[in-house]
Amino acid sequence: MPESNTPFPSGLARLLDAVLGTDPALRVRVSRALMAAFVYAMACLLCEFGLRQWQLPPTGVRLCQLFGLVVATGTYLALRSGWSARYGDPSLSFVQILLAQLGAAFVYAAMSPVRGAMLSLQVMIVLFAMSSQKLRVQLQAAGQALVVMGLTMLALTTLWPQTYEPAVEWVHFMVLLTILAPVSLLGVQVSNMGAHLARQKTELEAALARIQSLVDKDEMTGLLNRRAMRDMVMHHLKLQSRSGDGSVLALIDLDAFKRINDLYGEATGDDALRLFAKEVRKVLRDTDLVARWGGEEFLILLTATTADQALVAMDRLRDGLMKAEGPPQAPDLRVHFSAGVAEMTPLEPVDKALERAAAALYRAKVLGRNRSELALEPSLSEVTSALIKSTRAF
Repeated sequence: MPESNTPFPSGLARLLDAVLGTDPALRVRVSRALMAAFVYAMACLLCEFGLRQWQLPPTGVRLCQLFGLVVATGTYLALRSGWSARYGDPSLSFVQILLAQLGAAFVYAAMSPVRGAMLSLQVMIVLFAMSSQKLRVQLQAAGQALVVMGLTMLALTTLWPQTYEPAVEWVHFMVLLTILAPVSLLGVQVSNMGAHLARQKTELEAALARIQSLVDKDEMTGLLNRRAMRDMVMHHLKLQSRSGDGSVLALIDLDAFKRINDLYGEATGDDALRLFAKEVRKVLRDTDLVARWGGEEFLILLTATTADQALVAMDRLRDGLMKAEGPPQAPDLRVHFSAGVAEMTPLEPVDKALERAAAALYRAKVLGRNRSELALEPSLSEVTSALIKSTRAF
């Protein structure tokens, strides 16, 4: 059983979990059903009081009380057991509202001396329907209240006109209509406000997503930017320390990029950057990360990968770029790159791994470019220094 988040002592928390359940949505539904059960209980007590005070017909009173007991118990069991979850409306809102309105009509008929006061039960039910924030449910509840009470009053005046005078029932119906009209209008306003707030929330979430994308992404290539990449690498290293999987950093620099800008213009240079970003996405797995590190430099994090596998990935990327058609203004242009590949070791700081990858990249440039070089492994002293710093951090 999931742990409860209730801020109550453990004994009371366990009791609440047993009564309400542990699922947050279920707890809301069951709580509302228990509030309705409280109203049913109060109505039963009022009927009992009326039976003793005004000698009301016991059959009608007992039927009202039985109806309230069955509906309250049945609703609670249907919700708490999860049986209602199989339906489109797991709260059984329509059924609860209709049964409550029928129960209120029974109480109205049973409590004949003070039946006018019982009209408030119908208003309470409509207000309860407003909690759904669905306009259809609210208007349907108000319409049902008028229909149920209208038919009830018509039946009472027809069967027992001496007790339920038509003129009095007409006044009661008009009072109910007068109250429900502004309540329904208020419900419309609440529903519109809820819809407006929902739209605002959606728009705000979309705006935040766009802002986050601008913060994390390089505008030109759509890849991660330097800041976001550094955060992602640090997060991955924490996960790697638990799983033990190896990772590789590949620092890439496009060859002769200045020459591309000089010969074809900066627009073509930008297209070359975008072409590289497009091709690198094809080669990498979903678990790998790639960022524009700055200018024509890119950084790739290959997860659960060895250095040899990373070199193979660099070769695939190089082949893909050779086959890719250049920008429209320079279709014969081919993008080449040099790469420094550094296999990350446990406890090695990211900056140290980047330094090794940068050194390997420089070596690839010196040895003729358009190639990948494997970084030297960190020395024992460097690993020991990193271990000491890690220990001091604790």
